[in-house]
Amino acid sequence: MRYSLLSRFRGGLLGSWIGENLDSTTYQWQVGFPAKLPHRQKTQNLEKELTHTLPTISDWTQIGVCAGESLIRYGRLEVNDWMLEIDRTQSSLIVFKGTAKSSETALATLPIALFFHDNPIRLRQHLLQASVLWQSQPDASSGVLAVALAIALALTEKLNPATLIPQILVELGISQTPLVRKLEQVQTLVEQGADLETTLTQLRQDQGNQGKQQSCSDTPIALAFYCFLTTPEDFRLAVTRAIRSNDQPQTTAALTGALSGVYNSISGIPVGWRISRRCLTSGIQRLELSDRLFAVWSGVCDSSAAKGYNAIAVAAPGVIQPRS
Repeated sequence: MRYSLLSRFRGGLLGSWIGENLDSTTYQWQVGFPAKLPHRQKTQNLEKELTHTLPTISDWTQIGVCAGESLIRYGRLEVNDWMLEIDRTQSSLIVFKGTAKSSETALATLPIALFFHDNPIRLRQHLLQASVLWQSQPDASSGVLAVALAIALALTEKLNPATLIPQILVELGISQTPLVRKLEQVQTLVEQGADLETTLTQLRQDQGNQGKQQSCSDTPIALAFYCFLTTPEDFRLAVTRAIRSNDQPQTTAALTGALSGVYNSISGIPVGWRISRRCLTSGIQRLELSDRLFAVWSGVCDSSAAKGYNAIAVAAPGVIQPRS
């Protein structure tokens, strides 16, 4: 195994959160940064802003956090409890039912994709259930499934970047839809080594020729696959490229961070970014959520009890002693 499963869980949740916050702190850079500034200096500026800028969390990421808390509590998806958790945490989020784009639902269901990655039937069932609950077009769930399938392949050590999109299209088993056409375009563009500007132009042309609402909904997903697949081993480059897409960049970067995070694990996230994020409450909460989600998935009976011990117990080897 290249990376531990826990490190991939942590990479997925922290990676999506970092991508989401990189957008909010560097948007002016993406549209106005001097072109001749060296890449190293751009990167240093990004890390400096990450360290000193207060993080944000989108409504859809918060809905996903509530899904994770419910999964930890029950060990399965209980929609009623998910809604109760949202009501307890931030009741105003309930109004977003039936309004989401597929890319936003993909963010909200990230903990579900992690938790059921090894059970394709239940994974598809629960994602379709969530799509009906949150999306404005409940039947347009292929984007949500595509992201979750990629995550599942990464977690089961079966993700081959060169064949990822064709494999997903086979798994989806659907005819031509806006998302399918976009993913086929992305596959061709990646194989041709197309740059970001060319990719954006192609996807926007496709967007203009199709039903705009659904096409716009799927564009961040297609761009996230492009950004990940062009540099699958480089989390930093994939996420910063997603920010520069200037097309729903917060969502695109968050999805890219999730894909690259589960593939490269938390060790693939730059140390400077991890250190700066760990100093912030929200970043620590993301890591704690991933740890507890993994604990319940792996069969720990009561993860909340284990979380309560802060002191380290030390004893001679082979001797059982009470914790004091």
